[in-house]
Amino acid sequence: MPKLTLKQTLIGLTALLVMVMVVRPQAADFDIYWHLRSGEIMLDSSKVITGDLFSHTLPGVLRPHHEWLGEIVMALSYRALSDYGLTLLAGVFSMIALWLMYRLTTGSLGVRLLLVLLAANVSTTTAMGRPLAWMLIFTVVLVGMVLRRGPSLRWIPVIMLAWGNLHGGWANGFIVLGAAVFAEMVKLIFGRGGDVVWLRRLILWSLAGVVALTLNPYGFDQLLVPFNTLTQAALPYINEWLPPNLLDPTRFGYVVLLAAGALVLIFERRRIPLLSALLLIGFGLWGLRTSRIVLIYTFIAPILLAPYLSDFFRRYAPSLHLPDYRLNQPVRFGLPVIIIFGLGVIALFITGSRPARILEIQQKSEYPVGAVAFLQTSNVAERELFNNYNWGGYLIYSLRDYPVFIDGRGDLYQDMFFVYQRIVTAQDRWQAQLSEYGINTILVTPDSKLADALLTDPGWTLAYRESSAVVYIRR
Repeated sequence: MPKLTLKQTLIGLTALLVMVMVVRPQAADFDIYWHLRSGEIMLDSSKVITGDLFSHTLPGVLRPHHEWLGEIVMALSYRALSDYGLTLLAGVFSMIALWLMYRLTTGSLGVRLLLVLLAANVSTTTAMGRPLAWMLIFTVVLVGMVLRRGPSLRWIPVIMLAWGNLHGGWANGFIVLGAAVFAEMVKLIFGRGGDVVWLRRLILWSLAGVVALTLNPYGFDQLLVPFNTLTQAALPYINEWLPPNLLDPTRFGYVVLLAAGALVLIFERRRIPLLSALLLIGFGLWGLRTSRIVLIYTFIAPILLAPYLSDFFRRYAPSLHLPDYRLNQPVRFGLPVIIIFGLGVIALFITGSRPARILEIQQKSEYPVGAVAFLQTSNVAERELFNNYNWGGYLIYSLRDYPVFIDGRGDLYQDMFFVYQRIVTAQDRWQAQLSEYGINTILVTPDSKLADALLTDPGWTLAYRESSAVVYIRR
């Protein structure tokens, strides 16, 4: 049996540990289901979605469905392998992003592999099977392009063309490009060795990227997506736009990288390039305000910090620094260990996405599984539904005969969020607004203020109750 070197063994074991973290079922994320349903509709009709198909509050209202191509990829994966397909897709996306990040890092092997593990830890907080994963991949690619300053800038329009059809988070890419333009202009203005030719190319290719963004089924409406998305950041009940819980174990990698970034900015302030400092400070502080950005910071920070952390370990912890001669030594049991671990990862994948496990995850995540089954078989409930916001995506997929009141497409609903908030908290004419929208069926959590109010309201009947959900029918 061939022997692997210590370097090959460490890389292989790290890759397997990463797979254990990232190759996991996606069922705990409610929004994955409206993405999946959208992809199925486009596959069946051979047309992209233009108007709202899923709600009774905004039927037909135009929404640039900026994730359309990413949703088709999801639907194809699901049709091929069911939940295994979504798990595999998320694992592939995660491994691509982590591999790109690793390739862009420099310094000692041990530090680079440790940074990969920290990033993989944080990636478990997000359903990487969603089109959102493309935002992470493309952001990492653009960071690498502007840091390496090579001829690869010509790929910016190609990236933006793909990004504009896969996911609407392309604004993050232009933030990276804008930071690079600013940093280079500062260097030129203050005589710090700026390259005017490279700056000109960066600006021109970035402008070409803006043009490429309009090459999508929705044309120039795609350019409005970031502005519509920003309105969600002020809403207090969309978790991914709230500040992260830094005590959550899945945020450990982010906290470590945030602290490492702060220390490098303080002690290496004379050496660290302006662009690196801008990216660390900008995305780091943004991540403290918005959970959605935590993952982006966690994946770009290792690229920026790896050389400085490697120098630190080389100077102050030499025993942890592995020189090349040690890394190239053969390891007797390296390959058998990797094979055994690899078989374990395959077993976890097979058992993790089986139907019983998916149902168990949904029940632990407080999905209204029983309530949906009740409504699917009941003839007493009217189709005009008021639903809990978080369940909207799941209901779109699982309760197709009931158009939802609201779901995770925040850029569509805008002011409807405030209507939803007034009703679910039983404030400000909530009964009148239920009547205004023709609501005859209500599906919410038992501990909501609306559920408490309905319990004593003579106009409503409790039709179904479980630990996570109640169904009320208008009398």
